[in-house]
Amino acid sequence: MSILTPFFPKEAEMKGMTLDMSGLTFSMFAVVVVITSPFMGFLVSLVNPKNIIVGALFLSGLCNIGFGFFANIQSLDYFTLACFTTRIFEGIAASANSVAIFTILASVFPDRIGGIMGIVEVFVGLGLSVGPAIGGLLYNLGGFSMPFWVIGTITIAFIPVTMIALPVIPYQNVNKMENKGGIFEIIKIPSIILILCSNLITAIGWCYLSPIFEPHLRKEFDASPSTVGLLLSLLSIAYAISSPIWGKIVDLVGTETTWKLIVVGLFGSSIGIVLLGPTPYLNIPNQIWMKAVALIVFGLSSALALLPTFKSMLDYAIADGFRDNESTSGIISGLWTSVYSLGEIIGPIGGAALDENFGFSICSTVVAGLHLLMGVVLFIFFANSRKSPKKYHEMLLPMKVT
Repeated sequence: MSILTPFFPKEAEMKGMTLDMSGLTFSMFAVVVVITSPFMGFLVSLVNPKNIIVGALFLSGLCNIGFGFFANIQSLDYFTLACFTTRIFEGIAASANSVAIFTILASVFPDRIGGIMGIVEVFVGLGLSVGPAIGGLLYNLGGFSMPFWVIGTITIAFIPVTMIALPVIPYQNVNKMENKGGIFEIIKIPSIILILCSNLITAIGWCYLSPIFEPHLRKEFDASPSTVGLLLSLLSIAYAISSPIWGKIVDLVGTETTWKLIVVGLFGSSIGIVLLGPTPYLNIPNQIWMKAVALIVFGLSSALALLPTFKSMLDYAIADGFRDNESTSGIISGLWTSVYSLGEIIGPIGGAALDENFGFSICSTVVAGLHLLMGVVLFIFFANSRKSPKKYHEMLLPMKVT
């Protein structure tokens, strides 16, 4: 998923693709995840999740191997069509894989969903950190095709390990994940709506760089794809390393205080993106080393903004009367994933459009402003809110059936 970032914009530009279309190529993956996730939630009640994961890995591997042959396509129209089609199937594979993994984790660790989600985020961060670096290095070694062929082959080769290591989930446990109502009640809770908006902004911040960071560094500093990949790795490494620390702090402070952590994370993310631009008129040096510092600050801060959100949403839902069970966890997880994927759609498209019309610096300033504004809104709402999870429980509200 992340191996494209260091070199695809350059290759696409050489074939005549605009930044807007390049952004759409990146966003297509998330569009499909948003659309297909509800169907995948139904599919896990019919097909064992382990088999779904195996099929998803096979499809993902084939897509990567196929992508490697696109270097030979000379026509811009055919190249664009091939990229879009492959990204659609990659999105289907990712959606199936994500839903199936969540189902297995919910069944194996029914009392530790929040903690397990945090651990999953660590490994996601690790994958995102090594992806751009590996993609850039393989591109330098063998050109456009090598990153896709290597990753695709490894993905398919991993299938036997998956078949041996993953447990078989009994169908009665899978069916427990089904939910036939409750989502419309949950999204009426103001605190949950605001936290979802915060997730959206954080996802936009992560993804707006995908189509524009490599061209920016190439034009400003003549940076190679491997340099771009290593710089992007700093963002994901900072996210992955800090996630367990923030997770421990979240467990210690409790839900009544976690909104403050989210606000601090949003403010810190805003500072990191301002440094990355850099924002005009602030006399911030526009140097490679400053880009590295900015990405580290953003990685640390975005982890703090994102990590408490799932547990906070779940606690606010339970405090509002929803049952503390897998059904509620499933609704929250679905909302969380859908909104984050929406940010993955908006980020590359909006980033490419702003960069093409106003430049990288202004684009980053706009994204930083969104983080700052979201932090201010959260602070005003929660600082003046008279309702907290603890106070809800003290009122002993009757439980809503989900």
